Amino acid sequence: MLPTRTDEYNGCVTIPVIHALRAAPLFATLPDDDLRRVAAIAVLRRYAKKEAIFREGDRADGFFVISSGKVKVFKLSDGGKEQVLHVLESGQSFAEAAIFEGGDFPAHAEALADSEILLLPKRAFIDLLEKNPKVALRMLASLSKWLKRMTDLVESLSLKDVETRLVFYLSEELKARGIPLKDGAELELPIGKNVLASRLGTVPETFSRTLKKLQDDGLIDVRGKRIRIVSAGSLFSILPH
Repeated sequence: MLPTRTDEYNGCVTIPVIHALRAAPLFATLPDDDLRRVAAIAVLRRYAKKEAIFREGDRADGFFVISSGKVKVFKLSDGGKEQVLHVLESGQSFAEAAIFEGGDFPAHAEALADSEILLLPKRAFIDLLEKNPKVALRMLASLSKWLKRMTDLVESLSLKDVETRLVFYLSEELKARGIPLKDGAELELPIGKNVLASRLGTVPETFSRTLKKLQDDGLIDVRGKRIRIVSAGSLFSILPH
């Protein structure tokens, strides 16, 4: 995969790059002039489904904003077991910590679908931060959200059993989408069940059994990737208080 510079065309920043950056919460409120400065250093990269974006130990040369597609960030154990840390979609950024930490990427990243991703090169972006305090403040906000995601992940994995982890995941996904935790609430899983199993620290077979048990107990109804909450009170009472 070769990077393609698309930030300039006949001396002008291209509209698709501007739109991709504007869709990212990290840059959404920046004035147009500041956004153009960010776009001027962006490099558009295209990845096929299952193509590696970076591997653990690769030199951290910048961070990324997803223009389109889907990405998973994950760790591999010595035995080759995959633990998914994040699943990210269009508009989201990742690997921001690489800007400040230096060194190497601490995890792997892979495209879950054909994707277009903007690379913000480290050195150029740091120069931009030094000259534009507003961008630096937005970066701090992004890093605080990253820290919260990691805290939520640690919290979910600390739960004792897969059933509790799954219910916790469903509750967090519903809250993130602004859907009340009540009977009839519906959620379409944003990722495949194998990836979600890894995200929950289990294997697909155990995940499927757990999902079936919740359905057999009359707590949820499962139709492919779509889940409807049948008994919210009983389902969410599984979570520790």
